[in-house]
Amino acid sequence: MSIGTLENNLSRALELLGGSIDPEIVETYPSLEARILAQALENVEIAEQRLRAIQKLVGELEGVLV
Repeated sequence: MSIGTLENNLSRALELLGGSIDPEIVETYPSLEARILAQALENVEIAEQRLRAIQKLVGELEGVLV
């Protein structure tokens, strides 16, 4: 893979993350590739927590509506 392609891929990956990486991740991981992957994993974990909270709220709401 050429340097230009790698840079384009990393830029696109960073865009998909929303353009920012948690400062703690920046301090922990030495390469941009590792930082992007770590941030993506953290984002998935946060999304799973939010999904569980939403499911709980909706489940409680369904119980009230029935």
